[in-house]
This record gives sequence, C-alpha cells and structure tokens, in this order.
Amino acid sequence: MLEVQDLHVYYGNIQALRGVSFRVEAGELVTIIGSNGAGKSTTLLTISGVLRPRQGQIRLEGQDLTRTPPHKIVQQGISHCPEGRLIFGRLSVAENLLLGAYNRKDRAGIRQDMDRVYQLFPRLRERRSQAAGTLSGGEQQMLAIARALMSRPRVLLLDEPSLGLAPLLVEQIFQIIQELHQEGVTILLVEQNAYQALRIADRAYVLETGRIRLSGDAATLANDPEIQAAYLGG
Repeated sequence: MLEVQDLHVYYGNIQALRGVSFRVEAGELVTIIGSNGAGKSTTLLTISGVLRPRQGQIRLEGQDLTRTPPHKIVQQGISHCPEGRLIFGRLSVAENLLLGAYNRKDRAGIRQDMDRVYQLFPRLRERRSQAAGTLSGGEQQMLAIARALMSRPRVLLLDEPSLGLAPLLVEQIFQIIQELHQEGVTILLVEQNAYQALRIADRAYVLETGRIRLSGDAATLANDPEIQAAYLGG
C-alpha cells in the first residue's frame, strides 16, 4: 500500500532522515517508535508532502507521490493526523469534521461518514455544536483523528496520538486505533509510548537519529531485551 524508499530529509544543513526505507501493507497497523528527535514526525511530514526529501521515493500502491503537493496527497488517499492535534479552535466540532472532507463532493457519503465518526466517538456527537477549542485534550485528540477519517483515507498517518494525555485517555485512544485497524483501515502510527504502540501493531520499525535501526514483528520486538531496556523501561 505505502512504500518509502531511501528518504533523505534536511532542515537547512541539518540532516533529519538518513536513508529511511519501510513499507505498510494494505490493512496493516505499522508503528514507528523511537526517542524524541529521532525523526518520527519528520517521516510523516515528508510522506504527507509538507516536507520535501532531497533524495528517495514515496509510493502509494505503486504511484510516485514524492513531489506531489499536500492537498493532492490527501486526494490520493493519505490523511495525516498531526502531532499536537492542530484542530481549528474557534470552529465547532461539526465544522472541523466537515473540513476533513473538504475535497469530497459526495454529500450523502459525507453524512454517512459523520454518523460513523459519531458512533466511533460518541463524545463528539454530544459536543458537535461546541467550539473545538473548549474541548478537553482527549476530546481534541478524538476530533483530530475523526477529522482525518472524514477524507476516507486509504492510509491514515497518526503522529503521537497519546501525547499529553492522562493514562486513562491513552488507553481509550489506543482502543479506538485498534478498532479502526480491525475495521481494515491501513494505519502508520508514530508513537513515543512504545509499550502501547507495540501492543496493538502488526509490525514495527525502530528509528534512531534518522535511521531505521531495527524492524520486525511488533510482538517480537516488544520481547527484545534491547528494545525493553531502551523504550519499555525493562
């Protein structure tokens, strides 16, 4: 479904990604774990077209998206739920969701997807007329994920969805991600909470200082003594 090959990305003269390559198969939940500053968010920003690589390729079902602008990438089927949520605080919950479907013209389908995300996130239905900026942190994260789903993505990019949330809300968010995975949504999850990410993922990549250091089955990596010592407090 998604293939990233030999990505080299710079911020000015500082190299953030050094030959990053990985793949995500259709229907998979793949996670990229790593410490702060490893290049996880940079990877997602490059896939979604916000950053341009100096070298490398990004392909969606074989189609080269490396030089495609962000709005066209959304149209092709990649939706990005960014770190820090970045919801539109002065707009209502419902208006934020409609913005997620800005490139769609199928009104019946949009209504159907609104109903679907309200079923997935009942709290959002209760607050659909409320200004998004007045929601709690957990509710804002639910809205950010729901807004990304409104474009009907073939691949959903999730960047640090548990960041800054209380442990109970973290459990709730990961349960929702697991439900989406079970529904067949293809997900690439970037997450500092390695324990939770490895618990729900099919496969995982470990990113260190801009390079993929380890990769494999998520359950196998979760039991790797090196991973446990570095990321799981083992």
